[in-house]
Amino acid sequence: MLVSFVLKGLCSYFSTKIAHEKAYEKLTELRLNIIEHLKKLSLGFFKEHNTGELTNIIQHDVEQAEVYLAHGLPEIMSAVLIPSLIFAVMLAVDVRLAFVMLIGLPLMFAVMKISKKAMEEGLQRYFAHEMQMREELMEYVKNIAVIKAFAKEEAMSARTLKTAREYITLVKKSMNTASVPMALIDVFMETGVVAVIILGSVFLTQGGISVPRFILAVMLSAAFTAAIGKTAMLQHFQAVFNETLKAAGTVLCAELPHAKKTDGLEAGDIEFKNVSFEYKKDGFHIHNLTLTVKQNTTAAIVGSSGSGKSTLAYLLMGFWEASDGGIFIGGKNIAEYSEETIARLIGSVQQDAVLFDMSIADNIAIGKPHALPEDVIAAAKKARCHDFIMSLPDGYDTKIGEMGARLSGGEKQRISIARAFLKDAPILILDEAMAAVDSENEKLIGEAIDELRKDKTVITIAHHLSTIQNADQIVVMDKGCILDAGTHAELTERCAVYRTMLDAQRRIDRWCVV
Repeated sequence: MLVSFVLKGLCSYFSTKIAHEKAYEKLTELRLNIIEHLKKLSLGFFKEHNTGELTNIIQHDVEQAEVYLAHGLPEIMSAVLIPSLIFAVMLAVDVRLAFVMLIGLPLMFAVMKISKKAMEEGLQRYFAHEMQMREELMEYVKNIAVIKAFAKEEAMSARTLKTAREYITLVKKSMNTASVPMALIDVFMETGVVAVIILGSVFLTQGGISVPRFILAVMLSAAFTAAIGKTAMLQHFQAVFNETLKAAGTVLCAELPHAKKTDGLEAGDIEFKNVSFEYKKDGFHIHNLTLTVKQNTTAAIVGSSGSGKSTLAYLLMGFWEASDGGIFIGGKNIAEYSEETIARLIGSVQQDAVLFDMSIADNIAIGKPHALPEDVIAAAKKARCHDFIMSLPDGYDTKIGEMGARLSGGEKQRISIARAFLKDAPILILDEAMAAVDSENEKLIGEAIDELRKDKTVITIAHHLSTIQNADQIVVMDKGCILDAGTHAELTERCAVYRTMLDAQRRIDRWCVV
């Protein structure tokens, strides 16, 4: 008996060790595959799936798979092997009682089959509510400064608490739903033990079985019931694992862009030829648009919110492909080239500078990872941010926090401009780079951008018309179409929409805060 206990302990140790090692190995591989796949997907995919959902898949859903692989698989093996061994021994003890012991199995499997759909639907609702709760918590923490600024702590926390309570209610409901079939399974499996005791007693009184064999048969039937009962739990493990695979499949089964050329694209005139773009089949965002931007000239795109200005820039950067027509750089259709190839030609400065929680030097070098330190410093000087960087405790090695939390808006924007200086791409996209900065930073950023745009083809998305009146051409957009294009003087004379926008801008400029 001592030997059997030692062997059982050793088997348990090695099975647990191997199961966990293999589980973490496979799940690390799955996470890396998901991340690698995400890198290759178009921007459209990320418009359909928010950050919280994708983070939940990579972190939480994959961890749920670990529960199945590390704990479920060993349970499956024991649920199959142990009952089989017990049944084999029971056959040797008494063939009649061995088959009597199985009397509850058909009922158990019937309950499992009937309850399977309800359990799967319950798990789907459970995962959906859990993801919603995680997303709201992430949103709350991420936007805590805005929430405090508007004194909305109570309202926003109440919203999150409401979701949490709904989640708890759903969990309780799911537990109640699962408890009924589990209780029935226990009852049905116990009927096998009861049947063995009753029939075994009859056989015993008739001399058909000895007392030791009868006692052993009862013990074996009880052990069989305990072991086979784990099968019901395995159905739950399997359902959780299937939901995890379904979530991972959201990413891994997403269609990748076709393999495209990686060289041969050179700077030149930018041409949009009869371009239409439809997003998610909900109507055209860009409709039959034709536009030419000559090399080393500036084109300003203006229009109301939702007119298609940013969509035009995304199409040029290759984040989306046109539904119809084509976009050409230097006479070559960019649809034939990879995003990386297009990205080498285009630099951008966005309204909201995106920085990462790493050093300032690394943030500047994002567009040119192998840049020399002196090149990074030179770019920072051109962007008018060298002085404030050197005033920081660790200079260029200063960690700036998540999304550049330790820097002001103007400082973040100047680092973003330094990034564009270092990349030195021949095409530059400016998305209202000075919209959210103070007057002091606006002057410095304006000087930096004036230097940055030299000898480049510039497309600037503008909300403040005063910043683009010297552009070579101004393109007025509305509802995905070009209403008119020309110089400031030409549009002022002939385009009523442009004049209306100018009048509105002048009224805003006259406003003052007392």
